[in-house]
Amino acid sequence: MMGTRDLIVYLKEDRYENPKEIFKLLADMVRRSGLKLSGSVICDIGCATGEFIYFLKKQFPESNYIGIDIEPDLINKACQNVKGVEFKIGSVLDQKILPHSSIDIAFLNGVHSIFDDFKDLLFNLLHWTRPGGRIFIFGPFNPYPVDVWVKFRLADDPDLNRTEPGWNIFSKQTISGFLNKNLGEGRHSYTHFEMPFDIDPDPYDPVRSWTFKDNNNRRLFTNGLSLLINFEVLEIIR
Repeated sequence: MMGTRDLIVYLKEDRYENPKEIFKLLADMVRRSGLKLSGSVICDIGCATGEFIYFLKKQFPESNYIGIDIEPDLINKACQNVKGVEFKIGSVLDQKILPHSSIDIAFLNGVHSIFDDFKDLLFNLLHWTRPGGRIFIFGPFNPYPVDVWVKFRLADDPDLNRTEPGWNIFSKQTISGFLNKNLGEGRHSYTHFEMPFDIDPDPYDPVRSWTFKDNNNRRLFTNGLSLLINFEVLEIIR
């Protein structure tokens, strides 16, 4: 489940008309995929309040959309603001939430790093996506051959025993090994994501990532966990 602070942030935000930069990159990747979009089924798993689906519907109005999130309050807001979409309450770990080979394009944005193991969610995404379809997973991936598990606690949390997940960083090597074994080689790739403008730290949400520039004037991501975050899009050809 999402932390209380994160849930409040998502419910207060209203970015339907101000899409995130990653939304634009993902839409461009869909265009470049060459997939037939008329009548296709596009599913955003971990859709939160539906802002990404709202953006996609403007880009690809001829497609059909499904949004899935585990938080009922987020799904309720999505239903109020994004019409003509099938929204469901559910988890990427529940294989029964969607039929086998029922979607053409699957998105999983900022979700996989919540879990301590990625295998079940990848198995489910492969199970739900039709052969020839695409799976796009956005989040942190480690370019070095190390898998990292992260737990954190906000300093103002009175419960000293409570920790939260959210920033596990699986290595590209481990993910690629799994996909090569279960899907075949040459059927996935990574695209690095770099912000085109600066993002300042959020004083009310220290866990939210921000950018800074290195000596080569490249924008890098960090956050209040003192992590150096390598954001990428994993594209899988089903």
